[in-house]
Amino acid sequence: MKLVHIKLKNGIDLIAEDLGKGMDCVNLMNPVQVKIHPTKGFYAQSYLLFSVENSVIIDNSDIVLKSDANKRAEEIYESFFEEVKERDFIDRLDDVSDEEAEEHLMALIDSRDATKH
Repeated sequence: MKLVHIKLKNGIDLIAEDLGKGMDCVNLMNPVQVKIHPTKGFYAQSYLLFSVENSVIIDNSDIVLKSDANKRAEEIYESFFEEVKERDFIDRLDDVSDEEAEEHLMALIDSRDATKH
């Protein structure tokens, strides 16, 4: 997966998977908008928050900068999707018994504490 950083003319910063260029556009998969909170630092929000689509085509005329995403951008992007998976996981627990939900949550907690290589 190749991640790119896109700076739009309106000031929005996007991090997304690059699906390649068209003639006068870029095609982005799972774009995430990066914002800055005055006290908590960077945070990410889905650029397609209210859409069923997961990709977007942006005209080159709307882009100020396109470059490979740096390490910090990759970390923000990966962290965002880890949180999305966890929220989805927790939402699905509404459909299971309390005992089964507790087992799933303990497994999730244990996996977060495990050493990652």
